[in-house]
Amino acid sequence: MRLGKLRYDDFTKDELHELISDFFPHRFSLNIPIGTGTVNIHEGEISFNNEANRIALQCLATINIDVANTTLYRAHLVVVVSAKPDYDEISKTVLLTHVCVDTITLINDDYALLKDSRYVLNTFFPQGINSLVTSSLRSAMSLFTVGTSDLATEYLKLYLSDSKQAVLDYHKPKINQAIQEELKGTNLTHTMRKSHWREALFAQVGKSVRVENDRLRFYLTKTENTPQD
Repeated sequence: MRLGKLRYDDFTKDELHELISDFFPHRFSLNIPIGTGTVNIHEGEISFNNEANRIALQCLATINIDVANTTLYRAHLVVVVSAKPDYDEISKTVLLTHVCVDTITLINDDYALLKDSRYVLNTFFPQGINSLVTSSLRSAMSLFTVGTSDLATEYLKLYLSDSKQAVLDYHKPKINQAIQEELKGTNLTHTMRKSHWREALFAQVGKSVRVENDRLRFYLTKTENTPQD
């Protein structure tokens, strides 16, 4: 902050982390053809994209897919969500707009689990499958659809790839959709608090906010391209 001729005030990552700490941990469900899918967001770390004027939240998460009381898949993920900050002078409120999920990345660590293809075949399809040892696993599965919907069968085929990344790639759009739904019910605004003197001061004279110099910078003039110092 500058004293005398006050031009702006900065909020650092640590200060912003205090504002989001109550959000973690957070859990939501995935819509999958069979079984239950859940994503748990454990913690998040804020970063800034100065050039694009965006705030990013990098989250450590876990995904679990359970079918018939069996965990078919679990993994650690890094999920990055970003948004553009804006300020409404009338309500004295900072808003996050243009929110999007930037990346969903698999972490291959000791926590990762993927039931192998033979386990899936033996567990979810009729006995006798083992007699088809001369057939490929994919061909074998295609023969046993009785009692299982086409959609569920196609979903279970996904696990025959024995690829943790392939399973995640299938679920990425569903994770993205679930996050967007969760964000619709989340308050992505922050009204300047009278009990915090810096926020109270900005509420009186503040005009705009943007990401600069790895900080969230509150300006006393409304401009889209205020030069950095």
